[in-house]
Amino acid sequence: MPGLYGPRQPLPLRARLLPGESTGSFVNRLAHANGLGLADFLQRVGQGTGSSSDDAARVEKYPQCTEMYVNGPGLEYLAMLAGEPAAVLRRALPGLASRHRLPGDADAVWKWPWQPSEGHLVRCCTRCAEVRGVREPAWWLVSDSWRVCARHRRWCDDSRTEPQDGLSLKELPEVVTAHLERARLHKELGRSGEELFADAFQVVADWWRSMPMMLRWVHRAWACGLEDRSSRAMPLVIYPEAAQLAQLMAEFEQSDVRDTDTRTHWLGRVEALMEAWELDVPAGRGPLLDWLHHHRVPAGTEAQPAVEPRRERLPLAPGHSRLTSPTGPLEARSCLS
Repeated sequence: MPGLYGPRQPLPLRARLLPGESTGSFVNRLAHANGLGLADFLQRVGQGTGSSSDDAARVEKYPQCTEMYVNGPGLEYLAMLAGEPAAVLRRALPGLASRHRLPGDADAVWKWPWQPSEGHLVRCCTRCAEVRGVREPAWWLVSDSWRVCARHRRWCDDSRTEPQDGLSLKELPEVVTAHLERARLHKELGRSGEELFADAFQVVADWWRSMPMMLRWVHRAWACGLEDRSSRAMPLVIYPEAAQLAQLMAEFEQSDVRDTDTRTHWLGRVEALMEAWELDVPAGRGPLLDWLHHHRVPAGTEAQPAVEPRRERLPLAPGHSRLTSPTGPLEARSCLS
């Protein structure tokens, strides 16, 4: 419970929680709902350091750039003010995860650095927010700089340019389909499915960097009003090919046979797809060979790295597992650099 000098009751008006929202975004909305400036609100949460201790107005003005962190007592103070159990806040707001907890348990402390310590602040889909009664701009804290809302066919990212509420995917149903395929792979294979998608995404991103003017990628960028060679366009335009390649990678990984004939046959299937996509096959073969090298033997045939055991429906090749991280952006979850 809050300490002797902490808040004793919730603020009069509550802010609806948005799953995956950044703590800073939620705190700004809670303060605004109760007619409080950010500096006045933070006085109720404890002692603070960081950008907002010098200029709370600056942080309040740019919630899309900053994230708030608290220690244990600070979390209890925030929970009391929000009128929600601390456990509920932790489940909804990823910035309150244990690994982000500030040290110290004597006094309530908060910190508001100018950049989040991990992840990206991505503008929430405005339609998703409105369904929950939230009409004020809000931001997710996610591992990558973008997120797909399949329900409302929106591509949401961390761009600071207009439109900040996302890009319409109505003209690009293949991107929505690809996102649903990625979700299906994750559901079927768990963390392994997500890591295989990360591998596929890294391969196709390498193709895009060497062949950015492929017509299908250019047309997708134009359909969203993006410059075709911009880094903002890259993850959007390659999503469909990455999802298809991830499925082929999953099929390969589900086989215990990894001899030369099997690898050659799999490579031929992928190269046939590349030709259908009008890609330069010889120029794009390199990352595929790298992936096959890391997956040349099935799981269980080599000593596993000394890490926490994976509890997956599909164990991945040891050459893959020793190079990946269970958290972080896609590039960290892939065995490819």
